[in-house]
Amino acid sequence: MSKKVALYSILASVCLVFSYVETLLPLTFIAPGVKIGLANGVALLLILKNDIKGAFLVNIIRILLLNLLFVSPFALLFSLSAGMISTLVMWLISKTKFFGTVGFSILGALTHNLVQTAVALIVLGKGVLYYLPFLIFSAIISGGFIGFLAKILDKKIKTFF
Repeated sequence: MSKKVALYSILASVCLVFSYVETLLPLTFIAPGVKIGLANGVALLLILKNDIKGAFLVNIIRILLLNLLFVSPFALLFSLSAGMISTLVMWLISKTKFFGTVGFSILGALTHNLVQTAVALIVLGKGVLYYLPFLIFSAIISGGFIGFLAKILDKKIKTFF
């Protein structure tokens, strides 16, 4: 049990560093909130290692800490809903064996952006729909990139324990 707590703490810290680094890489010229999704790669690795509880736990810790430290608490509504639903979707799709790592990473990124857009639609109104094509495009690119990296790392990391 203590090994898992230590591992999840380290992974959440890595996610937090990745998230902070992403705040330094402004991609808002594409659309508001666009990021590469490096921290989501950690959840993806945990899913590949069949640790869905760890993926959810690390994501929750990362999202809560990130929003408390670097972003506005208002953004927590967007981040938490999109993070949890996209993690669930990636895990469910990974169980089908129909898509490979890159495929369910892209679908997870798409889900993330669609959920955030849905929340923004409720909170901010229909003007946010203008960004949807840019968010879909960025999800395909970033999801593919993160999925590719996770696939390579999954082969290199035999186990987390």
